[in-house]
Amino acid sequence: MKPFPFLPVSDKKLTKTERKEERARIDQYYQKKLAELQKYIYESFGEFYAGKMNVFELDRIIHIYHKQSQELFSFITAYNSNDSLRFILAIIDAEERGEWSWQPKTRQEKKNK
Repeated sequence: MKPFPFLPVSDKKLTKTERKEERARIDQYYQKKLAELQKYIYESFGEFYAGKMNVFELDRIIHIYHKQSQELFSFITAYNSNDSLRFILAIIDAEERGEWSWQPKTRQEKKNK
């Protein structure tokens, strides 16, 4: 994961409704990132059932996915308090602009195709 870009964060307090809306946006981001991680597993199961991969290779991929999903969970929950909502939203905005991207520290080794 690259270092966070400079993120101007407002000190304005969010209303209860705004917090609810922002948490929904964070949840959408979380689901999107989790789906990106799961895509590799889905493709790997296809290769396993096609006989292109053995059960131990698939198990290693599942294990690494599990570690990656834990990293993502930690990232999301670390900044999901009322005081940090604006910060994580600024991070999401930076990613949407292409200035930054969350990446897991634990990496999958890409299969040779």
